[in-house]
Order: sequence, then C-alpha cells, then structure tokens
Amino acid sequence: MRYCAQCVMPDTKPYISFDEQGVCNACRAHKLKNDYLAGIDWEARKKEFDELALAAKARNAPNWDALVPVSGGKDSLTQVHRLLEYDLRIVAVNVDYGVKTEMGRHNLDRVPQMGANLVIYRPEQDLHRRLIRIGLEDFGDPDLLSHTLLYGFPLHFAIQFRVPLVVLGENSAFEYGGESKIAASKEITRDWFSRYVANQGRDAKFIAERYGIPMSRLKLYDFPDELPESETRAIFMSHYFHWDSEKHLEIAKRHGFRTLDDHREGTYRNYVGIDEKINRVHQYLKALKFGYGRATDHACEDIRNGYLTREAAKELVRKHDLEELSDYYGGDVAGYLGYTKQEFVDILERFRNPTIWKKDQTGTWSIRGHLDD
Repeated sequence: MRYCAQCVMPDTKPYISFDEQGVCNACRAHKLKNDYLAGIDWEARKKEFDELALAAKARNAPNWDALVPVSGGKDSLTQVHRLLEYDLRIVAVNVDYGVKTEMGRHNLDRVPQMGANLVIYRPEQDLHRRLIRIGLEDFGDPDLLSHTLLYGFPLHFAIQFRVPLVVLGENSAFEYGGESKIAASKEITRDWFSRYVANQGRDAKFIAERYGIPMSRLKLYDFPDELPESETRAIFMSHYFHWDSEKHLEIAKRHGFRTLDDHREGTYRNYVGIDEKINRVHQYLKALKFGYGRATDHACEDIRNGYLTREAAKELVRKHDLEELSDYYGGDVAGYLGYTKQEFVDILERFRNPTIWKKDQTGTWSIRGHLDD
C-alpha cells in the first residue's frame, strides 16, 4: 500500500489519486480551501448562501422554507443552526434505517429543541432488512441502499411538499477526493448520487433488476430525476462554508449535543458515528476490504485542518483503525438481521482482502507494511 505524502490515506481508497509529489487529491483540494489568495473566497460564498436562504424565504412556500437531512450528528445540527439564523421555517428529516442508540435519540431530539420541525422516517422493515442483507452478503456493504435512502428520501420529501431549498452537508467528492468536475458542484446531481452515494453505481435500479424487486418499492431509495425541473434546489453546505468537524462540534455542543466518555470503537474521536450501530459494521468492512478505517478518515481531516501532525496521526491510526468489531455493535446488528454470531462473522471474513492482510503464527491479522512509508 502506498500512502499520501501529506496525510495518511492509502491508495486503496476508491476514487483517490496521487500527484507527482505523492499528494492525494483530497489534500490538494483542502489546500485550495485554505489558500485565501488563489483559492476560495469564503466571504463571497457566504453572501451567495445568504441570497439563497433569503430567496427561499421569499418564495412563501406552503409548509417550509428549507429542509435539512439530519442524523443528529454534529454536522447536521450545524446545518440546522446556520439556517435558523435566517429565520426560516425548517423541516429536518431523519431516516432511521438501522439500530439507534440512546445517545443518538438524545442528540436527534436537539433538532426540535433548536426550533426546527422534525420528521422521522423508518422504512418497512421486512424489505429494508432484506436490502441490508443483500448489501452485506453480496457486496460487503450493509449500508449499500441505506446510504441511498438517507439522501433519496429527503429529496423526494422536499419535492412532494414543494420545499424551495434542501441543504445537504459536504460534497464528499471535494472534501475526501473525487472526480474534479463533480467535486466542483454546488448541487446534488444524478452523477454525484450515482458515484458517491450509490456504491460504484449499485443503486436502487441495479438492485431492483438483479434481485427482482419492483422499482415501485425502491423509489424512495433512488435519486429523484424530477429534481432539476422541480421547485426544489438541493445544495451542499460545504460549498458555502469551510467544513470543519471540530468547529461543528463546538456549535452542536451549544445545543446540548452529547459525546461519549471515551473514544468510539474504530477511531480516536468520541463524537462521530454514535447515533446508530450498523455504520460501525460498514467501517469495519471498509478496513477489511481496503486496509483503512474510520480513524484514518478522521486523522486525514485533522492533519489537513492543522490539528494533528502526520506522525501523531500515524500513531492514532495504528492504535484505533483496525480494532476488532465488538459484540456491542456486531451482536446487535447480527440479531437485527437474523444471523447467528458465527454466520455474521463468516460473512464479514469473506471480504478480508488477502493482498492487504496477513496472518502471523498466532493467528493474528495485520496490514502488510501498515504505515511504513
């Protein structure tokens, strides 16, 4: 595995690329964010966002002026916080697709306490469990269609209720490395959805055709192609505001957001991925398939924002990235999906990449040349 010369992201990450200096495209994009001479004019973008918010308010829509998809995490609470500054009528939409935690319920309840309306959507469970099992067993991704539902349902909801403005979080193609044209987009498009939400194009239409599920039952899992011609505009907040997890945490805490007492399994942070449990399995599988996990994601972000040196980041990644999946996560998810513990473990192990992982004489797995660059 080859690692970025500035952060600690390996070349096994999908959509990553390195330049001639060995620097990844996500680090290059971040440099642009912070280059106030030749880079992004954040003041001008803030004024552009002001105009969008005020235009949405002036539309005098029948129900709400703006919609925010929310998990109850620090980023979505920050999105709600920023929109409330414009005195907008806000509907926050939460897709409850998995196994919620008590802390997740508490943090989600901050949304109506802040002054926004909250709608919680939980899909029909027989179908949704089947979709999770398909994603897990056949593609090594339990969030395969859950992820598309997280983005698809709020967009369908906004169009149906004629909400003028939908404010999503970050454009992952820009923040974490991706195709330059899509990374530069202000708005969510079918291209972005297909590439960065659907796992390599494995969207609802793909699943419907392959598994004989009527597309009418999967419509809400798909991008609404009527969006461009509708009254709704869907934008990325990260295009208008510098995306920074630590600053978002400060904002969320002011509204009663709670964190864990210790770090979350698989990373050194205590405030991410704490609202539900299936995403931990998703992140564990990412480590099995690509040789990096959630701690790498966070360390790279903190290096770029100047909170960590590369050497300090490497130590944190070595300590947390490849932590085993505990029963707290794995046991509950296996039970929710109807697997025995051994069945669940066997499915996960099918996706361990033998070109990346090796086992020593004691039976312990490790990454070949892990961060030895």
